[in-house]
Amino acid sequence: MPGRRQFLAAGAAALAGSTFITPITKAFAATPGTITLGFQKTGIPLVARQLKVFEKRFEPRGIQVEWVEFPSGLTLLQALDLGEISLGNSGNVGCIFLQAAGGHIDYIAALPSGPKSEGVLVRADSGIRKIADLRGKKVGYAKGSSSHDLIAAALEKSGVKLSEIETISLGAADEAFAYDGGNIDAWVIWDPYFTIAQTNTPSRVLAYTGDIEPSSGFLLANSAFASAHPDLVREYIDGSKQAGEWAKSHPAEVTAALSAATGIPPDVMAAVNQNASFDVTTLNAPLLDPQQNTADRLFALGLIPKKVHVRDIVWKAQT
Repeated sequence: MPGRRQFLAAGAAALAGSTFITPITKAFAATPGTITLGFQKTGIPLVARQLKVFEKRFEPRGIQVEWVEFPSGLTLLQALDLGEISLGNSGNVGCIFLQAAGGHIDYIAALPSGPKSEGVLVRADSGIRKIADLRGKKVGYAKGSSSHDLIAAALEKSGVKLSEIETISLGAADEAFAYDGGNIDAWVIWDPYFTIAQTNTPSRVLAYTGDIEPSSGFLLANSAFASAHPDLVREYIDGSKQAGEWAKSHPAEVTAALSAATGIPPDVMAAVNQNASFDVTTLNAPLLDPQQNTADRLFALGLIPKKVHVRDIVWKAQT
């Protein structure tokens, strides 16, 4: 069977063979004394951690909260699949990779992306004026990421094949250097790098993600945990909504907290937060249909080995 560790570590690489099988059915048989939450230094989970939202909700039940920080959504998904954490969040594309690899996750709620939180950038002095002008150009984006999906969808909408551009795939820091130095013609990137790039280099946005197709991140649960403890999953969703509502009504405090956590200057972080959405919503067709479109696109591009139906891993007990 495909090895999920190798698959996630490689992102968009081909599935690696493995005989490893996660003992997922036994992972959460007992009432937990500790609930383990995955997070990255961004968005609602970080706000919830700062406010101790989940400590206040779970500790009166006799359940301790353990936070585990991850450098990327892919590593968080890997831990979630293996039952090393119970709950967490990730962007759209990684969830599809894991589902295609037979992973054990459930979508439990949606985190709609801000329509201007990701986009296609060119420098202000560039002669490139529209997406179709990228034909034959060097375009930087991370393979297997939401930006990969965005540029593929944007090109398709403009009648250009992904194979008609020259793909440059580097880490975000190296791509920023290449973009600043004029070594790539365009950069497809998400926040905070999207806003930082525009701060550092005079730029134009060819297209925002909201111009192409709505997208969403997701709150996620290990599937065995969700089956065993639906009440705790609902508590996690409700706590995330609470943190999101607080964030929307306290923008200055959120900017200060995220700036301190990430080292991004407050003025830049304020702009990032203006692009962001702090909503937590029920999974519905306007959010799941674009996710299915993404899954279909990834299969057509050969990035996943089989078609997936995203609704197959929607938590059955979602309210």
